[in-house]
Amino acid sequence: MADYHIREAANSLLGSMTNQPYRSLTQSQSVNLLTEDLVAGHRPQGRMSSIRRFFCLFVTFDLLFTSLMWLICVVMRGETLAQIFTREIIHYDIKVSLFDIVLVAVVRFVILILFYAILYINNWSVIALSTGGTCAFLIAKVFVFDWPDAAQPVYQVFLILTSFTLSWGEAWFLDFRVLPQELQAKQILEAIVHHGASERTPLLRPAASTHGGSTVNWFSPVETPESSPRPRRPGEQIILTQDQIDEYKRLAEESMQHAWRVVNSPNWKLEKRGSQKGDVVESTQTEQFGKVYRFTGIVDCPAKFLYSEFKDNITRLPEWNPTILKSELIKEIGPGVDLSYQVTAGGGRGIISPRDFVILRRMAALSRDGRPADAEPYCYISSGVSVAVPGYPPTRDMVRGHNKVGCWSLKPKWVQTPNGKVEQTVFQWLMCCDLKGKIPQFVLDAAFATVMLDYIVHVRKYAADCKAKGLF
Repeated sequence: MADYHIREAANSLLGSMTNQPYRSLTQSQSVNLLTEDLVAGHRPQGRMSSIRRFFCLFVTFDLLFTSLMWLICVVMRGETLAQIFTREIIHYDIKVSLFDIVLVAVVRFVILILFYAILYINNWSVIALSTGGTCAFLIAKVFVFDWPDAAQPVYQVFLILTSFTLSWGEAWFLDFRVLPQELQAKQILEAIVHHGASERTPLLRPAASTHGGSTVNWFSPVETPESSPRPRRPGEQIILTQDQIDEYKRLAEESMQHAWRVVNSPNWKLEKRGSQKGDVVESTQTEQFGKVYRFTGIVDCPAKFLYSEFKDNITRLPEWNPTILKSELIKEIGPGVDLSYQVTAGGGRGIISPRDFVILRRMAALSRDGRPADAEPYCYISSGVSVAVPGYPPTRDMVRGHNKVGCWSLKPKWVQTPNGKVEQTVFQWLMCCDLKGKIPQFVLDAAFATVMLDYIVHVRKYAADCKAKGLF
């Protein structure tokens, strides 16, 4: 079930990620690189981003380190604190005192914290003025300072160079790290929420990267352990023991019961409404699975026909679903129970690499109480959960996703039209999936609602094509 939304989530992150430094990495490396930068620039609930907090910490370090260096310089003269205070502060003279460098650091600290932490501006002009003013003062200080009478000129030189270097380091970090990453995170999240229905349409204007590298390390996918089961050879049949078959059947029944219980549970919270009347995405927090999403909409075709297509033609999914690269039926376990393997298309120019899933499906026609229907069914359900299957271990070049709980629930609905009664389908999609790959949860939360609304477009288009061909 969860296979179908992976590439949609990737496309939800499309935008200004065409910069060459990221594209030169592998897809899985780009996932971690970009998403970590995205986390650093994100402002959770309007609070300060982590990258800006680091900048404020850097500014504070500048003040404390400069003050410490000044204290070391004056203490080396062998004077008492009273003498130091009198000579450096009370009888201040620019030619012999170094306390003015501390004052410049204090002014720089106050200005930067005021504008970039309290007022939270997103412009480089203030730090350009503070850095420029600092440099101008330090250069003038070099010319007017009485160097021949300096007790320890090495320390004085080091103090001036320290102040000069730190002021330029602050300017570089704000302009090449803080502002670009915050802007990037804001654009991506806005695009996820507000982009149009076309999955091929870029969400943001293509733009070159405004910063060169990442402030964090990237990690490749975890390698397959040497003791992992060997992959299946081409054409090799999967042989299961009776104990394995019984276990799969038990898990299939359990997953269907979980899906039925969750999809029909109360207390759903509205996440987003679709452009078509009746399309809604809701969410609920469950103790067992965490946050679960549910889509509800109407598809203009009989429920039994749509159920048969999902049930019997799983290998044809890539023909009408552009989010699936490969769909393979591994083995039928029993009536309405099978194992399938699917590979989803990557997207987002490397933000999300392709995923593969091994899904245990359970398909049945159910009555209103969730039991197998003896007569006219209340709904048709196709549930799915991730399992391990011999011959299909995780690979080094593919991230293995995990479907916790999910289903399609297809309820028949009869509507009166001028030409008589027509059967439609109340289509509900339950989704709770862990995509792995270090994708930030807030990105997934923002993307899932849009993904589900976009996905129904493929289902409706396929139903319309089948109707035009007279298949129902």
